[in-house]
Amino acid sequence: TEIIQSWKVTAEEHYIVTDDGYVLLLERAFSTVSRKYPIIITHGIAMNGLAYVMKQKIFLLTELGYDVWVLNFRGTWYSRGHMTLNFNDAKYWTYSINELGVHDINKALKHVYKETKEKAIYIGFSMGTTSFFIHATTFPNITQQYVKGMIGLAPVINFKGITSIAKYSGHHLVWPILRFFIYRLWNGKMLPGFSKIFSRFITSSYGMYAAQLLLNLLFGYDYQQMDPYTFPLYPYWIDTVGAEVYSHYVQIYQDGVFQNYDHGTIQNVINYGRIRPPSYNLSNVAVPVALFVGANDILATPTNAEQLYSELPKTSRCGYHVIEFEKWNHIDFISAKDLNTYLYTHLFEVIEEMESGT
Repeated sequence: TEIIQSWKVTAEEHYIVTDDGYVLLLERAFSTVSRKYPIIITHGIAMNGLAYVMKQKIFLLTELGYDVWVLNFRGTWYSRGHMTLNFNDAKYWTYSINELGVHDINKALKHVYKETKEKAIYIGFSMGTTSFFIHATTFPNITQQYVKGMIGLAPVINFKGITSIAKYSGHHLVWPILRFFIYRLWNGKMLPGFSKIFSRFITSSYGMYAAQLLLNLLFGYDYQQMDPYTFPLYPYWIDTVGAEVYSHYVQIYQDGVFQNYDHGTIQNVINYGRIRPPSYNLSNVAVPVALFVGANDILATPTNAEQLYSELPKTSRCGYHVIEFEKWNHIDFISAKDLNTYLYTHLFEVIEEMESGT
């Protein structure tokens, strides 16, 4: 809030409570609101909403006259609260990506509509797209009621074509062991304290480039878009993630299907009335969708994005944009040196098109 206010922009903190008791922070920022539709922005896995402060995306949108709302998903530094559970309890961390879509996004959409009396344009990055499509396929009518259009940055519905080193953690022999130790050591929290370790590691130029090498292995090789001025800010927006959120992604990777969380045979029958978890039907999406994809994204691959776009109803397909920089990778959507040139200019055009209904 203080950073946003330093831009001479009005900032408000709105706390909302989901139907399952999680207390979330919705950060609102606006200057002179001249645009009809508010914008809701959501972040990716192991991140929080501060990522959008780093390269001034929020500021630029407020300068264009938009009323901007940034949702911090449950479990992040700014959304740790719960009505009955403690952040350090294992039970707190039992949610999957499904709950982010069904509860967090659902409550955020309704709150923004209540405050503004207008539908929102939704911008999601990575996990922010996964959770949106969960909401849009589960509650198509509600989504249509509260959303003017959706813009997906580095969208994820499966991991077809993935070459990121992250895939090795999802191996059917590796993940059960990792998951066991995550619960044994941290009650289901992944990456606790990682931001502090990372901040110490990147204090030198050598450490910074070593960290960039790790990011390249995770997201795609692109040293050209590394920004030495904002790289030291990474530790402030790297955040904790729940083991079951990651586990849900592992299941999607292993099965190659955009599906609900697999609780195991018995619990699946109890929850879903069937042995296998149901898939999310993308043909249910009833709002305009535009996608932005990195050709060098080795995590949320173009193959995965193409399948997503092809499975949407034709009436919802409103643009498939490949970033015009051949090395553009996954994390470049957040931290690239040339965000203004390769993303923001085109992104703002698409927002205006959605606003006007063209």
